[in-house]
Amino acid sequence: MIEKFIAKVPTRIWSEGRPPRARQWESEFNVASWVRVGGAAGQVQLVVRYMDDKNDHAVLVDTADVGGDGSALLSGMVRLRFTDAVEQVQISLRLADASMTHIVEELFMQRRGAALRPGDKLISNY
Repeated sequence: MIEKFIAKVPTRIWSEGRPPRARQWESEFNVASWVRVGGAAGQVQLVVRYMDDKNDHAVLVDTADVGGDGSALLSGMVRLRFTDAVEQVQISLRLADASMTHIVEELFMQRRGAALRPGDKLISNY
């Protein structure tokens, strides 16, 4: 599969809820995206990728099969386990075929249990 970078997640979204002075912590996040896909039929996957002191991690959010031209809602709850300093958290899309094109119409990430605010939407109408 070919992985395509979508967006870097702002620190305010993934670091909220970190216990003070914690070297290791985990949080659950609701992640969702509407994606239009064209060019070829195949599978698409939404992935959260993050780098911390231990490694580069990739967590699968959801998978969908699309036929040629169409849209897919990819969504799910993921648990991210962080260690020490986190360099970045980002969202990527994996495409089964190199000839597939994509347009991300909406992208959302929110920590489970956090109050929903307008700033919690990562990307809108993109």
